[in-house]
Amino acid sequence: MNHRKILTAAFLIALPGLAVAEPTREGPPTATEAQNDYRRHARLLMKHLYETNPAKFEVLMEMRQEQPEEFRKTIKAMLAAKKAGMADPAMRAEKEKMRELRQDFRTALEDYHAANPKEQSKIRGQLDELAEEIFDSKQQHRREKVKKMRVELKRLEAEIADRDAAREERIEEFVEKKIEATASRGL
Repeated sequence: MNHRKILTAAFLIALPGLAVAEPTREGPPTATEAQNDYRRHARLLMKHLYETNPAKFEVLMEMRQEQPEEFRKTIKAMLAAKKAGMADPAMRAEKEKMRELRQDFRTALEDYHAANPKEQSKIRGQLDELAEEIFDSKQQHRREKVKKMRVELKRLEAEIADRDAAREERIEEFVEKKIEATASRGL
């Protein structure tokens, strides 16, 4: 009898908590979830830049303070470019090929250690061939990366030239924008 009372009391205590529980959502994320996801990706990107390219990180931080709209556009463009790299079928195929090569190498390595000395020499040849394929694939990936960097460098150089050409207009626009923003806040 006592167990029944305890079980009933526990159920009654837990019932209000179950009533307010939200069901799991299915489908696309809500606007808030999408915004949080964007912010998380932006923070990860900034952390990555801080660690790998401090100069670019500093430029972006300065832009964030002085030109928040330009900063947001730049971050969105960088995230889109990063996402596009993963959406690129050739890039995905290359990464999948690398994954398979590494798995084949690990399997051959396990076979090498499990084999007798006579079989090890044959498996060693397979390991060498797989290592060559992995090396060549990595080199090709690096070449593609350099090619993309050159394209980005040309784009940035053109952007700098455009900004230099419109220097006076941009400075005037910046000052006017700041004056209007501070005037509307009553500063």
